[in-house]
Amino acid sequence: MSLPSALSDDEGEIFNGFGSAPIQRNPSQSGRRTKKRWSFHNSAKPNLIDESSSSTTGGPGGGNFGFSKTARSRRMSDTNTDGVHNEIDPYHISPAQLYSTESGRLFHAGKICIALAGLPGRGKTHLSVSLTRYLRWLGVKTHSFHLGDYRRANSESNDVHFDLFIPQPDNPKNNEFRQKIVNECLNDMLNFFKNDKGQVAIYDAVNALPEYRKELEEKFAKLDIQILFIESLVTDDAIILKNMIEAAKLSPDYRNWSYEQAYKDYSERIKILTPYYKEMNEVDNKNNLSYIKFINFGERIELYNSNYGYLINKVVFFLMNSRIKSGSVYFARCYKNSLDYTHDPPLDENGLKYARNLTKSLEEYLVANGKDYFKTTPTLSSPVNSAFELAKSASNLSSAGASGTSLSTLDSTTSSVRRPAAGVDGVDDNSFVVWTSAKKRTIETTQHFREKNIKIRHRIQLSQKNPGIVGGMETKEIAEKFPTEYEQFLKDPYHHRFSRAESYHDLAIKIEPLILEMERMSGDILIIADDTVLKVFYGYLMSCSCYDIPSLNFSTDEIIEIKFNAYSNSARRIPIKDFD
Repeated sequence: MSLPSALSDDEGEIFNGFGSAPIQRNPSQSGRRTKKRWSFHNSAKPNLIDESSSSTTGGPGGGNFGFSKTARSRRMSDTNTDGVHNEIDPYHISPAQLYSTESGRLFHAGKICIALAGLPGRGKTHLSVSLTRYLRWLGVKTHSFHLGDYRRANSESNDVHFDLFIPQPDNPKNNEFRQKIVNECLNDMLNFFKNDKGQVAIYDAVNALPEYRKELEEKFAKLDIQILFIESLVTDDAIILKNMIEAAKLSPDYRNWSYEQAYKDYSERIKILTPYYKEMNEVDNKNNLSYIKFINFGERIELYNSNYGYLINKVVFFLMNSRIKSGSVYFARCYKNSLDYTHDPPLDENGLKYARNLTKSLEEYLVANGKDYFKTTPTLSSPVNSAFELAKSASNLSSAGASGTSLSTLDSTTSSVRRPAAGVDGVDDNSFVVWTSAKKRTIETTQHFREKNIKIRHRIQLSQKNPGIVGGMETKEIAEKFPTEYEQFLKDPYHHRFSRAESYHDLAIKIEPLILEMERMSGDILIIADDTVLKVFYGYLMSCSCYDIPSLNFSTDEIIEIKFNAYSNSARRIPIKDFD
């Protein structure tokens, strides 16, 4: 099965030059983004899998991915729900993007397919989604392609047949079905590279056999698309059990299922597929595949045939700081958000009242959700929760086929990297940490948390956006004194900075170390900061466009919760009650 060579064309970037161009918005836009996000509905996409197809150009709609009809059921969102699965707007600019090019790709990196490999319950979907989120944040056109989406869209019923997961089913009908959904998924990936000028496609599938992996590498190599395999191996039964619990509760395969039925079914799926899965080894080495063994979700990382460039090194760096996350991030706006940037007074009477109400409201919410951090000092070991016990009794973990090579048997000649220690914060799922800026009013807002033995961390990166020479001015005054500057600000409030000021983009670059620290942590985090900082953090966790971030709203009447999930994060508002 060959692929058309026309796909390797770089769309004129060589002719126009590799240099970077300033980040620009769609010239037809002013103030707000008017172009709607795309939907998966370009049925005129070219068939780039079938060599008999004579078409190599996009159908009507041009810039659309041209995803297959059966993939249209994938998630769509707005700023209140996670946008990590959204198609990329043709005028999308990522919050931490440093520059743009005519091709839409970073000029110092090529086209890359990241193909995941591993048994179910090994965190592949979590990894694909978190990688997509991080790379998009950096300005890399990235999309994750979940083979399970295509299987669900093509299935005649909601029933999941186990033989669909076996790499070589004896049933010809099932074998044909598997080939169909794989071809649809790969074709959408190729259209993503061709028509949307995507840079990184993440292929979320089991990829169980060496011959399948080699065939995949050969297909993309013909098109000058580099392929990197990331194999997620788990030797820690507790990690597998945790992933199984989450999948049974949240997987799209088990909508409208009871938890007990879903857990039993997922366990059986892993048990049946385990004998067919072949761990990446010397066969893949002989096939010259570039791959990473990601063991126990970051406990150990091994690199094979590691001829990597800038972008893949960024991926490796992210893997070193990644773990399967649980818990939530809570956002609370600091008191007197309108204070001048240079002023740093302590809390007044109303500010002290706000601090009490904030603490009590969040404590009440956490306790109602079974999280009582406030009566005892957090310990190094997490208590066994009821869901864990329920899952353990529902099925014997050993029957689920917990596979993976022990660290003692790994090839000592391969290069290996250990993830840096995460420190004392966020090591356990049952942990709670408060982050604040170094301003007096945010530090004093945490006093009641400190009294309850909650860890408080002051982060200088959480300082509010510096308004520069317009600090303290009303909008009308800015428009009168700096009409040209104000007009430019209205066109692009995210990137524009007034004299001696910071932009939201500057904040996005500044908080990247905190984003990586957050990725290393588990448990719950409360961030108390100016709303300019909260907007940027929210933009990362919910995959917002930079067009959306300046218009996000945070008030002192509510706490915003973002809950981590393997498939997509979710946001909700928690009212701050008046306890006085």
